[in-house]
Amino acid sequence: MPKPLLYFILLIFCAPLHAQKNVDSLKQVITTTKNPEAKTTAYKAIVSNFRTKDTTQFKKYYAEGITYARNINDKETELQLAHNITLNFYYAGNYKAVIQRTDSLIPIAKQFETYTIQADMLNTKGNALSSISNYPQALVTFLEYVEVAKKIVPKNNRFLASAHNNIGMAFLNMERYDQAIPYLNKSLAYQELVERNFKAHTYWNLGICHMERERFDKALEIFRLGLEEAEKKNDSYAAAGNQLCIGSVYTRQDDFVKGLEAYTKAYKMCLESDMEPYKTIEALVGIIYSNNQLSRPNEAMSYVKIADSITKVHNISDLRNREYLYFKSTTLLQLGRPREANKIHLRYSKAEDSLQNTKNLELIQEKETEYRTKEKEQQIQLQEAQLNSQRLWITVLGGGAVLLGLVGFLAYRQQKLKVKHQKQEQELKEALHKVETANKLEEQRLRISKELHDNIGSQLTCLSSAAQNIGLGLLTSPTPVTQKKLEDLSEFSKEAITDLRDTIWVMNKGSISWEDLTERVRYLAHKVSNATAIAVEVHKTGHHTGLLTPDETINIYRIIQEALNNAVKHANASKILIEIQVSSSTLVTVTDNGKGYNASAVTKGSHGMYNMESRAKKINATLDISSDNDGTSVRLKIK
Repeated sequence: MPKPLLYFILLIFCAPLHAQKNVDSLKQVITTTKNPEAKTTAYKAIVSNFRTKDTTQFKKYYAEGITYARNINDKETELQLAHNITLNFYYAGNYKAVIQRTDSLIPIAKQFETYTIQADMLNTKGNALSSISNYPQALVTFLEYVEVAKKIVPKNNRFLASAHNNIGMAFLNMERYDQAIPYLNKSLAYQELVERNFKAHTYWNLGICHMERERFDKALEIFRLGLEEAEKKNDSYAAAGNQLCIGSVYTRQDDFVKGLEAYTKAYKMCLESDMEPYKTIEALVGIIYSNNQLSRPNEAMSYVKIADSITKVHNISDLRNREYLYFKSTTLLQLGRPREANKIHLRYSKAEDSLQNTKNLELIQEKETEYRTKEKEQQIQLQEAQLNSQRLWITVLGGGAVLLGLVGFLAYRQQKLKVKHQKQEQELKEALHKVETANKLEEQRLRISKELHDNIGSQLTCLSSAAQNIGLGLLTSPTPVTQKKLEDLSEFSKEAITDLRDTIWVMNKGSISWEDLTERVRYLAHKVSNATAIAVEVHKTGHHTGLLTPDETINIYRIIQEALNNAVKHANASKILIEIQVSSSTLVTVTDNGKGYNASAVTKGSHGMYNMESRAKKINATLDISSDNDGTSVRLKIK
C-alpha cells in the first residue's frame, strides 16, 4: 500500500534569482545603496540564493546581513536571515537541529508579532517532526501554524493552503483518515484561489484516506484527478504516486487483471520519475501479488528478482521491505519451494514483530500528545474567556462607579467559577483516560497470559517431560528408539514455536480483518500440504467490513488448525478443503475425503474435540462435526 508523501511547502519571501546578472545586481545594491529597505531586501534575496549553492558566499552575506539588520534594529530581517540557517539544517537532513533552532526563534518572532515569519518557522518545524515520524507533535505544530496563518493581513491563501494540507497529512500518517479528509478538502479549496504546485500531492493523500475507509469508487475518482493535475504540472513524481494507488484500489477490490495493468504502468512511471527505491518496490509488490492471485508464479518470480536487485543496491531494510518479503514467500510456496519460502517468511515475521513494538511506543507517545493538545485547547479557551472578561470591564466603566463595582464583582466571581469548573473537568478527563488505558492494558495481559498458559504452557510442559524421559532412557533404550524420540521432540518443539508465533501475531494487532486471517490460514495450508503431500485448498467467498478481535481470531484459527491436524493424523485423506464464507454470520468449514469415524465413540474422550468445542463457546459460535465413510466435515458458525 503506497504511503503518503510528506510534501514540504516552503513559502519564500522573494522571487528566486537564478541568473548571475541578478546576483551581481544584488551585490551592487548592497555595496552602493543607502536605502535601508532596498539593502535588507537585497541581503534576504542573496542569502536565499546562496543557501543551497555556495556555502562560503552564504556564510559571508548571512554574517553581513545579520550585522546590518542589528545595526538598524530591524528584527524582522534578522529573523528572516536567521531562519535560512534552519532551512540549511533541514535540507541537510539534520531534523533535530531544525527543531531545536525553531524552538529558540519562534518565541522571538511571537514577541515582535511577525506572523509571516512565525508561520514559515512553524511549517519548517512541523515538517522536521514529520520527517522523524513524530506525527502527533507535528500535528500540534501544524495546528499552531494554521492559527498564526489566519492572523496574517492581508489574508494569505498560500499559507492557509499549505497549513491545512500538512494537518491533513499528519492525521493521515496517524491513520485518522476521517479527521484528515476535511483539512485536505480545505487545502484544495484554498489552492483554487492561488496557483500552487502541490495540488496533485493533496489529491494523492485525500484519495488514500477514502481508500483506507473502503470508499473505492470515490478514491479512484480522486486519484484520477491527481493524475490529471500532475500531468498538467509535468510532475512525474505525483503522477507515479497516484497511479500506484489506483493499482492498490483494484487489488483491494480483487480485480487483479486491472490491478496488474495499473501496477505495471506505475512501475514504469516510478522509473521515469526517479521515485524512491522503496516506492518502486511497492509497484513491484503489486505486480507480484496480482500475478500470484492469477496463478502466475513464474511471471511473479521475474519481478521478485528485480525487487531483490533494487533491495541489494539500495540496502533497503527488512522493516521497510516487510510487505515485499511476505509476497515473495507466497510466490516461492506456489513454485513448490517451501524451504526458501520459510526462510523469507521468518524474516518477514521478525520485521513485523519489530514494527509492532515501534507502533506500541508511538501509540503511547500519541496518547500523551493528545492529552497535551487538549490541555492546550483548554488554555486557549481560558485565555479567550479572560479576554471576554476584560471587554466586559471596559463596557461597564461607562455605567458609573457603583454599577461598575457590582458588575465587576459578579463578572470576576463568574469567571473564577468557570475557571474552577474547567480545571475540574480537565482533571476528570485525565483520570478517566488513565482508567481506560489501564483497563485496556489489563484486558490485553489477561488474554495473552491465558493463551500462553492454555496452549504454549502445556506444550512446554510436554517438552520438559519428554526431554527428561529421553535423558533417563539414554542408557537403557536402544539408539534407534532414542533417535526416534529425539526426532519427535524436535518436531513437537517446532509446533510449539509456530503456535507461539501465531499467538504473538494475533496479540500484536488491535483488530484483524477476515482477509488477514484467510492469508494466515492459506500459509498454514501451504505448509501442511508441502509437509504431507495432502492437497489442502483454501477458498474464501463474500465480504464483510467487520473486524475480528484478537480473542476471536486466535480461537477461530486454533479450531481450523485442530480440524486440519485431525484430518492429517487420523482421516487417511488425500484432499482437505477449507471454506470461509464471509458475511454478517460467517461460516467456516473444514472437509476431508478420508475414512471418517464413529462420532458417538470419539466425542466424549477426545481432547481435541473438547478444545474445539470450548473455543467455539468462548466466541459465542456453534460447532458441528459430522462424519461418515466419505469423510469428516467440521462446521463453525460465527454469529
